[in-house]
Amino acid sequence: MKLLKAVLTIEVMLGLTYLLVTKFGNIPALGNLLNPISGFWNNLEPRAFRDNLNLHTKGLKNEVTVRYDRDLIPHIFAHNEHDLYYAQGYVTARERLWQMDLQVRTASGTASEVLGDGLLNQDRYYRRIGLLASADQSLLLLMKDSLMRSMLEGYTAGVNAYIDQLSPSEYPIEFKLMDYAPEYWKPVNCILVYKLMAATLSSGSADFQMTATLRQFGAAITQDLFPDQNYLRAPIIPEHTPWNFSPLNVPGPPSEPLAINSDVPDLRSRPEAIGSNNWTVAGTRSKNGYPLLANDPHLNLTLPSVWYQVQMIAPGINVYGVSIPGIPCVIIGYNKSIAWGLTNSGADVQDWYRERFRDSTRSEYWYNNKWDRVTKRIERIRIRGQKAFYDTVLSTCHGPVMRRTGPGEGTDDESYTISYSLRWVALDGSEDIKTFYLLNKAADFNDYKKALQLFSSPAQNFIFACKDNDIAITSSGKYPLRYRDQGKFILDGTSKANDWYGWIPPEQEPMIKDPAQGFLCSANQAPTDSSYPYYLSWEFGSADRAKKDQRPVI
Repeated sequence: MKLLKAVLTIEVMLGLTYLLVTKFGNIPALGNLLNPISGFWNNLEPRAFRDNLNLHTKGLKNEVTVRYDRDLIPHIFAHNEHDLYYAQGYVTARERLWQMDLQVRTASGTASEVLGDGLLNQDRYYRRIGLLASADQSLLLLMKDSLMRSMLEGYTAGVNAYIDQLSPSEYPIEFKLMDYAPEYWKPVNCILVYKLMAATLSSGSADFQMTATLRQFGAAITQDLFPDQNYLRAPIIPEHTPWNFSPLNVPGPPSEPLAINSDVPDLRSRPEAIGSNNWTVAGTRSKNGYPLLANDPHLNLTLPSVWYQVQMIAPGINVYGVSIPGIPCVIIGYNKSIAWGLTNSGADVQDWYRERFRDSTRSEYWYNNKWDRVTKRIERIRIRGQKAFYDTVLSTCHGPVMRRTGPGEGTDDESYTISYSLRWVALDGSEDIKTFYLLNKAADFNDYKKALQLFSSPAQNFIFACKDNDIAITSSGKYPLRYRDQGKFILDGTSKANDWYGWIPPEQEPMIKDPAQGFLCSANQAPTDSSYPYYLSWEFGSADRAKKDQRPVI
């Protein structure tokens, strides 16, 4: 009997040991997580975690001090900008490393490497849409600027300095749950995180649904149901504001611009927009004689939060506000001279084109009265616990070929000779991060205006106030120059006449400074009334936060 008990005990122990060290599909081995020496027991936050830091790690030029206030918000004091961004990267990674890692894996289409085949379709989507290629182009532009290079390299070095300090037993709990190690940060990762935010705020489209409606009910009923603007809502720029510029000429639409005679794929609807608000009141209407500014940005409710609050102080800069983990600088905030806030513009900055391929090989497409070669690349997607998946990604002159409009949806049939390509501003190289660098250091309206010259995507309503008693708002972004309603429906990709004609000049974007009414506000509604000479979109914020009869009476 004793022998039987001993054998059973040994068998149970061996069985438990096998279960703890064996991976089952995408489920990591639990032994590493439960290990009393290196497992989750070590992730209890020590009392000293939020004590003041005196950083003097390798890569810093001088010592940096980080002080935490009673709300546990870090305040960074550095002797130069390189060290300032180094410390921002270090402190942010210290609290948000897994969030930063997952955002990069999402944008680059590498989540399947660590999370398994359940995210294969998401990886395929982001590989096809090309955020990584866009981030690489942006990095080349930014690295030409010595200030931007120093900022990105400093932030990157700070993140990696924190990673270097970690032993496996000190990895954040999420890495232990998923049983993988954090990878070293790269400068391009900062831009990938930014591009992912652009995808969140500007990648929605109703082109397919609108085309189906047009095909079913005709132009008159479609226009009646979905008018180009809702004039019950007061625009961001006060009505009847004069435009003091000579607009560029935009050709009219071709005789048959739309692709409404083909089957429209059954794609999920664009989700209801996330509504944000901001406002500023001039000093003439405030008690202390200075402007007031408030911002309520409604992004997705996540844990951890999208935002990371921080103050950053170095010679020539003292800024406080919220950053986004993975991106240097303060995104929304204030310094000693100015304050600024953001709401999403909602302008239409992506169009879908119906492409006609020569045959099922999809090696050529018909464009401008001739067959052009399709650009093809092979994407190797590594999948945890399985063989790699190889995906063929196609591109035309308009952009990547995408039969599906969102991550997580089914794969497409490669035999189709009709598909849809995406032209999207966010896929171009850009220097958006430099806008926030300049805003962090801005002293007046001219600095604010200069910073916005570089902004591309996602188009935003930048509200502004400064100690000089100026207030302003600009609907800023890289806006395509298009004929009215171009992109409201799926466009015929075979005609060059449906291409974008260029860009609205930055100095002609909707902007107003110091209006007579003494206040400005935005709630994702239309930037302008119908007098603005350029087409921005047919649809803006649908919530009732900008009705004319709800505007404040001051």
